[in-house]
Amino acid sequence: MTSLEAFLRDYGLWALFFAAAIEGDMTLLLTGVLVHLGIWHAPKALLVGTAGGLAGDCFYFWLGHGTARRWLTTAHGQRLWPRIERAAQRYGLRSLFFARYIYGARIATMFFWGVQRVPVLKFVALDALNCLIWASTFGGLGFLFSNSLEKLIGELRVVETGLLLGLVAFALLLGLRYYLVELARIREEIKKGGAQP
Repeated sequence: MTSLEAFLRDYGLWALFFAAAIEGDMTLLLTGVLVHLGIWHAPKALLVGTAGGLAGDCFYFWLGHGTARRWLTTAHGQRLWPRIERAAQRYGLRSLFFARYIYGARIATMFFWGVQRVPVLKFVALDALNCLIWASTFGGLGFLFSNSLEKLIGELRVVETGLLLGLVAFALLLGLRYYLVELARIREEIKKGGAQP
């Protein structure tokens, strides 16, 4: 067992939970591969993926309850809101079931139903079923196509250390760039402030 496999056995389900809450499609495809490799048990992985997706959806639903007015005044909110309203009028709460498969629609749809003050228990019950179907679909696809994906993972194991070092270096460079841009912005503001009478 490699160190990566050991890590995934020990801590991977926590990572699955949080990754499914944030961005789940690719995560669940990879989950199917890991189930096929025997690293995770299918029922446990399915349950954790479903729970992660539901937790993420509930968070955005909760935001819709609390910060709706502020978001609606943004340019992004004003552009998206009419489209979401049209879909909601046409499909009602069934829009939960297909919004998850449309890139960029999941978060906005959960937020929308929070704004509409749908009863929490009704939302959670429907979305739990939705998340179970979603986790089963993508996890199943990952399992079915695991032979192709497994070859890719095998190749990644060879460059595992180099890949990790590359990702760390990339993150450091992004952080340095952000720091330099912020420093330049602060200096510019100080110059403008000093130039004013």
